[in-house]
Amino acid sequence: MRNSMRNNRCRARNGAALVLFVVSLVTILTFVALAVDLGMFAVARTQCQDAADAAAMAGTATLNGITANNNNYSNAAPNAILAATSNSVLSAPIPSSHVAVQVGRYVYVSGNQRFEGQFPGPSTENWSMVQATVTANLANQLAFSRVFNLTSANVQAVATAVHRPRDVALILDYSGSMRFASLTGLSSTAGSEYTGTRTKSNNPDTVVPAFGHYAGNTSKLVASTFTSPYDAANITTTTSDGRAAVVQDFYQDAGGTPAFVAASSAYATTPDPAGDNFLGLNKTVTAPYAKTVKDITGATTKDATFDSALATGGYAGVTGKAFKGYIRGPAYWGKTFFVWPPDPNPAKDWRVIYFGVNDNTKLWNASGVWLKPSGTSYTINYTPFLNFIKNVGPNSFPTRLQSGRILYYDAIPNSINTATFPPTDKNERFWKEYIDYILGVKQTASNTWSVITGQTGYGDDFTSGTVQISAKPSGADTRYMNYLDNPKRPITHFWFGPLSMVDFLGNYNSNQFWWPGTCHESPLYACKLGIRAALTDISNNHPNNLVSLMMFSVPCASANDGNRFNRVRVGLGRDYPSMQDSLWYPTSTIGNAGATIRPYDTDNLEVPRATGGTCYSMALMQAYNQFSANTSLLNYNPAKPPGDAGGNGRKGAQKIVVLETDGVPNTTASATLNNLGPYNSYYSIRYNSSSPGSSEFPNVNNGNTVTTEIYNLCTQLCALDSASPPGYSTPSKKVLIHCIGFGPVFAAGAPGQAAALAILNQIQTIGNVTDGMPSYKVIYGSESTVTSSLQTAFTRIMQTGVHVSLVQ
Repeated sequence: MRNSMRNNRCRARNGAALVLFVVSLVTILTFVALAVDLGMFAVARTQCQDAADAAAMAGTATLNGITANNNNYSNAAPNAILAATSNSVLSAPIPSSHVAVQVGRYVYVSGNQRFEGQFPGPSTENWSMVQATVTANLANQLAFSRVFNLTSANVQAVATAVHRPRDVALILDYSGSMRFASLTGLSSTAGSEYTGTRTKSNNPDTVVPAFGHYAGNTSKLVASTFTSPYDAANITTTTSDGRAAVVQDFYQDAGGTPAFVAASSAYATTPDPAGDNFLGLNKTVTAPYAKTVKDITGATTKDATFDSALATGGYAGVTGKAFKGYIRGPAYWGKTFFVWPPDPNPAKDWRVIYFGVNDNTKLWNASGVWLKPSGTSYTINYTPFLNFIKNVGPNSFPTRLQSGRILYYDAIPNSINTATFPPTDKNERFWKEYIDYILGVKQTASNTWSVITGQTGYGDDFTSGTVQISAKPSGADTRYMNYLDNPKRPITHFWFGPLSMVDFLGNYNSNQFWWPGTCHESPLYACKLGIRAALTDISNNHPNNLVSLMMFSVPCASANDGNRFNRVRVGLGRDYPSMQDSLWYPTSTIGNAGATIRPYDTDNLEVPRATGGTCYSMALMQAYNQFSANTSLLNYNPAKPPGDAGGNGRKGAQKIVVLETDGVPNTTASATLNNLGPYNSYYSIRYNSSSPGSSEFPNVNNGNTVTTEIYNLCTQLCALDSASPPGYSTPSKKVLIHCIGFGPVFAAGAPGQAAALAILNQIQTIGNVTDGMPSYKVIYGSESTVTSSLQTAFTRIMQTGVHVSLVQ
């Protein structure tokens, strides 16, 4: 009985084990199924996230900065969807219906000093962000889990990509060396070629006068050899490397009608026959040309036939035609009143007509050097000079002259009121100063004059024959002048024409800086073309960048010291049209294409032309202020747009400085750094143009501390934002300073190239850029080459690093 009961219990336990096994097997299978499907689910989520990431990046990359097509908004979502549907989840293609796309803006909220993604965000901002949501239905993919109803049928991933915000400071060199390849004349003294007295032409134009005292002196008029950076000047001719002539950059109306027309090149050997010519030996009209009256008459005693006021005397008696009182030269030389010897008829003698004297000692000293006006020498009779310009022979000038929104004159007056100095009428003042310039003199006060012949044109007057200057004969000697008198002879001195006008408007040696910002001064013009293209590229491709444009030469150290660029051209923002215009036009005309200024207006100093020394420091301090978020800077200059003095910097935006220069810095500029904490500090150079105070001007000097000062400023810019005083770097977003060496100074083998590159490389190294100044950042060559190379350099710099990134 017991055995029977024991067997029954065993049989019962065996059955129970089977049941337990079956129950356990179901559980085990359930966990196995869950493990398999969870793995697939994880893979699906990863693949879904990859698709969302790709969609967000593709959509954001589609967005650009072109506001005219709404930042390419219409293509952002389609491109995002295309990127997502090019992916699969568990081998199943993602249908477009499972992709949702939102386009928005990555906006800086100044009150919070941070960036926020907003959908859609303020319409004043560019579209710069795409969010993609990708959903995958796994109902048919997770077979085991579906049986047990253990997992969701869907998996979803979200990704958000943005154009990485960057605050960019573009610093451009507008120092005087940016026009060295357009200097009309140069000194022969090495190291001082562009200062002081000119001793040679820098113009390769071979169409020049070859008559009179110019015969055999072509070398004084035509430059044949050039030493970098003083390349062949593009004044009256297009150079071999394609630089257009500056003389063609001036107009007689707003429609762009050229102001100047070249005369026949045939007038080079023989001047315009409608006018006069120099006389030859022994009363002939052919070369060799006479240098003195004796050469014409053959004797030093009075020649009654030549030395006569009768119609049969003087030049008319020799040439057989009426004496006109002008000689017209070839090309752009215009015309001159100067003939030597003068006609003996007082009514035709230019000494009498224009200066009221017939005594050579009143015009030249004993060495044949031209004198300045005074109570004991001569006076300038402006009325006959104006008549000469307008009515004696062809007029070389239009009735109106303008260029680059500068109005030089809008009438050629008949007379000039010299009762006050300078004349109050701007046309009269312009023409007085031009006439004085052509005569080789300059008036600086009511009775103060200086001689500047050596600073004009191709240089000082030169010796032609034996120099002699004598007082007018008197008593029984009735000769109109000593027949052996022979002053030094002018090169471009005394010529009224386009060549001398262009030199007058932009004479570096005499501190005359009136060329328009639109003219082909070299190498600056090519630089502007490259920068213009670079700005277009930045505006088109980087919608979340803010850019500030600044220029440098030497800043003002006081309110009226004649220097410039104490203000940025355009404050940090996206005002690309103003940046483009600022490359070419006076600041007061930006945004107003019909506006003009006069050369005598204060804004003439701010015309974007090349002049002055080289001071990186001021622009670096301006860049620091532009990156600041200090709101007190925004409207510090009430006459200018907000941000002119800074305050638009964005915390969290990477800071980039691009410094373009054509040479070695030679001027310092220092100011107090106001340490108000991160993103609120600034240098005391903010400028209120309506009422500038002394604290707004930097200390400006020349000295051997230039590079030390620059390196210190770069170090300050690149310091961590947690430092004291703060910079703008963070551990993950360091300030980057890129340099571009531009122009002949950086040509291979040019003197000083190595030193200039070393300075730029050190600036870059401090600025967290360690590329060693690669070849694309060292730009020189023809105008077309440097223009395209500069655009390439900026494009590569702006593409450096990640400019589209995921933030979710």
